This record gives sequence, C-alpha cells and structure tokens, in this order.
Amino acid sequence: MSKKRARHTVPFAALTHVGSVRALNEDSLLALPPLYAIADGLGGHQSGEVASALAIDALRKAAPKQPDAVGLARAVQIANQAVIGGIAKGVGREGMGTTMTAVMIAPGHAVFAQVGDSRAYLLRNRSLSQVTEDHSVVGAMLRSGSITAEEARRHPQRAVITRALGSDPGLNVDTYDVTVLRGDRLLLCSDGLTTMIEDSEIEAILTTSLDPNHAAEKLVQAALDAGGNDNISVIVIDITEDQGASATAVAAMKHKKPRSKLWLWALVWLALVAAVLVGIYFATMSYVEERSYLSTGDSGIVYIHRGLPGAILNFHLTLATSPTFVEMDRLAPEYQARIEMKPSFQSVGEALSELETMVRRSPDYFDTAEYLIERGLINVDVQVPRGGSSGLPGSTGGGSAGAGASPESAPTDGEAAP
Repeated sequence: MSKKRARHTVPFAALTHVGSVRALNEDSLLALPPLYAIADGLGGHQSGEVASALAIDALRKAAPKQPDAVGLARAVQIANQAVIGGIAKGVGREGMGTTMTAVMIAPGHAVFAQVGDSRAYLLRNRSLSQVTEDHSVVGAMLRSGSITAEEARRHPQRAVITRALGSDPGLNVDTYDVTVLRGDRLLLCSDGLTTMIEDSEIEAILTTSLDPNHAAEKLVQAALDAGGNDNISVIVIDITEDQGASATAVAAMKHKKPRSKLWLWALVWLALVAAVLVGIYFATMSYVEERSYLSTGDSGIVYIHRGLPGAILNFHLTLATSPTFVEMDRLAPEYQARIEMKPSFQSVGEALSELETMVRRSPDYFDTAEYLIERGLINVDVQVPRGGSSGLPGSTGGGSAGAGASPESAPTDGEAAP
C-alpha cells in the first residue's frame, strides 16, 4: 500500500493499492492542488501502467494554471495524444489505454474532466451524488433503465468501457462545472472501488470518517474486504473555507440569475407568439377572402357570400353578402338540401357557375332558366357587414334589395341559414 500527501493547506488524501488479485498496479494518481486526477490503465503488463503514467505526466504539464473546464479538457486531450504517441514510439504496447478523471478546485466551484469509468463523487450534507457518468457498456445500460444498479455490479460486461485515452485522436472529453460549499467532500476513484462496494457504503465511510486520510484508508480496506479484484485508487478532498462558497452566496446567485433570464425568455416568447398570431391572421384572411359559399334565409331566396360560414373567436368570416334572383323552393329538392349545407367554393365565380347549373337542372326553372342567367343571378344590391365594397360581380354597395329581399332579411356573418 502506497500513500501520497502533498504539502498544502488543502486537506486531502491520495491512496492506491494493487488489490488482492492483480500482480501489478496499473493505476496512476496526481494530487497537486488545485489539480487532482486518477488514471486507470488498460492493457495488462507493460501496457496499462505505462499508459496511465504517460497520461498523468502529460496532464500535469498541460493543465491550466487556474480551474477552467475548457483548458482542463484540452489537457486531457493532450494526455490522450501522449498515450497514442507512446504507442507509435514503442513505449508500452499496442492496444494500451487508460481512463482519466481529473478535477481542479477554485473558490466556489470545481471543474471536472472525465473519460472512461473512473468516477467523481460529491458528498454534501451527508448525501452522496455521482458527478460523472461512466463511459461503459454497463453504464449506458444503467442510464437507459435496462438494468438495475445491482445487476450492473454483476454484469459480465461491467469492465468493457466505450471511451478511453490511447485509441481515438479525436477523443471527446466530458466536462462538469460544479458549485462547491464549505464542508463538501469530493472523491475521485477507480472502478476497483465502485465494483467492490456500493455507493451507500461509500457514503457511510465518507460521512463518518472526518479525516480524509482515515476515509481513504477505510474505502480501500472495504474494497479489499469485498474481494479486491482490481487495483483500488481513491483521492479524498475536503472543501475548506478558502475553497468553498458560502451557502448564502450560492442561494443569492441561484435566486438572482433565474429572475433576469426569466424576464428575457418571457419577452422572447411573447414576441414569438405575437409574430405567429399575426402570421396566422394574415394567412387566414388571405384564404377567407378568396372563398365563397351559398345559403338561404327567411326571405326564401338564395344568397351568395364572400368568405366562409361561421366565426373564429367571435370574428365572423363572412366578408360580404348579396341576394340572388333564385327562389329556394323552385330548385330541385337535392339542390335545396345542398344549399342548406352552405356549400363552400374556391371563388365567387365558381359559386355562381354552380348556382347556374342548379337552376338549369331544376324542373320549375326549365322555362325561365336562361332568362335568369342572361339577366344575371346576382342582385345589384350588396350588403357588406364591415364596410367597403363586397368585391362581388355586379355589386354597387347601395340601393334597394330586389327579388323580394331586403337588407333586414339578408343573412350575414354566419347567420345565412337560420
């Protein structure tokens, strides 16, 4: 069992153990405040330990001076290139790789960069939460809900990871920026710990062991007691007064930012809704103005309308109405039934053409159909409910109604067939 402890005011402990089964420890650690990292080597003897050591050394040299998620991710990518370059130079073996989970801590927040299945945890108010997500087959299955946490612990593919340093030059690095408070505790660990003991046991140890050294030792010992099937590495970091934000300051930030963003989003949404409503209005009116329909009323004659029957939000869609010389009860019964249904047409011209056809085919109009059509079926008088010209053929906008129709009897605005 080996232990590292840097000379620094930050309380932390870094501990690694070969385990009870493996002959070689392939894990490498870095504890150089404010930078901490764990790399779990892959590939076996003369491979895993070489890959993890190359990655940790490159990370140490490339890490940003101050905690920065983008800079830390870039440093992990440089570490990835170091492992790939080592393979090309004959350092280690083909197929070697390593996981990496790193954190940099600044007053009030911690930034994490992660590749693989080595984990980062946050303990706050005696409650443990996992910061990172495992890049592994079992991790993906667990997140999708296809297996439980207990099934994941025993799954035959639990050691198969989907992302590691040393294989892909375009490696994608996950980053996390987490607010930290005074009294919080961070844990970085390899899967040699998490595959041996459950999160509830890790939480209990971190909660009851006040000193980070004691906590690290108990975590490693618990993994050994459970079988120690893999190398076991842990870094326990306590957030001190200098590093942590106060709970009051964090609460203030949480309350301040959402308010300003809420007003901004509200204005954006109002503008979008207004634009959509205006667009719908103009599109609807353009469509309605082109349409026409037929109806009848108490006067017993057929009316032709520009627009559509009915209303939307109390806004009537009938834009203009004109009586015709056609008497409803002289039309054939099938045409009377159809007009009662207020048939709609693409245009006024189409409605007139259809009404002419009805007149020609109705027996009571056989003798007078052509006379009516030549004279013009539309009366010269038009009612325009909202003012202005109706746009109907032969309309003048004033005068007295003919064919027995009067302004009072002509149906308008959806009242064409009372």
